[in-house]
Amino acid sequence: MNAIAGRRESVRDRVRRRVLTTLLGLIDNDAAIRRAATLEPGQATANQGNGPYYVPGSPLRRDVREGRDGVPLLLRIRTVEVGTLAPVAGAMVEIWHCDADGIYSGYQRYGADKFPALVSLTLRRFRPTDTAMFLRGRQVTDDSGYVEFRTIVPGWYTPRTLHIHVRVSLGGQELLGTELYFSDDFAAHIQSLPPYAGRGRGPYRNTPDIEIRMAKGSPGSWPAVRPAGEGHQADVTLQILT
Repeated sequence: MNAIAGRRESVRDRVRRRVLTTLLGLIDNDAAIRRAATLEPGQATANQGNGPYYVPGSPLRRDVREGRDGVPLLLRIRTVEVGTLAPVAGAMVEIWHCDADGIYSGYQRYGADKFPALVSLTLRRFRPTDTAMFLRGRQVTDDSGYVEFRTIVPGWYTPRTLHIHVRVSLGGQELLGTELYFSDDFAAHIQSLPPYAGRGRGPYRNTPDIEIRMAKGSPGSWPAVRPAGEGHQADVTLQILT
């Protein structure tokens, strides 16, 4: 009985995903993404909140991988003030993202292919299912406003394009909650490599992504990515209203 129910659920999810993909196909973020590529000194990085998978209390650490398999990514984040571009020293920068299979720590029972509960997704909060903390961590910015994380390139999950969540706070006050994105070409390359290739190319792209749409292309959320060692390095400067 459970196996039959599971198959039925899988079929239902596939139908939902097909409908969702069709609806998302009506969105075109290309022009907004091109405009968002350049951030003026007086413009703040897009604030998108913390999303539904945020878990407070992530470990203070540089390497967040905990042995998760994936293409290595050195993520360098600099925080500066809007306008003056002066570094924001002593800020707490927190990151979290899914693994190569699209799974978040703390929410491992949700599954990456399952169509999410729309009510919970709309409220931007899912109830945690476990206490794992892989691919989550925080660091304090140095005098130049920099932090650095060793992680992996995230995978995809329904219904999102590749992204990394970032939260910046100072003195206990949240200053920014945003998402970092990668080009579709980069995503296609990563998803052709192990272990990502086992799931195949994700059906969700930047062009129709609903969060990018809501953030009007998400200005300031597009790291510069280059090959580095056995993986890649991504550098981004977040312009913050303090």
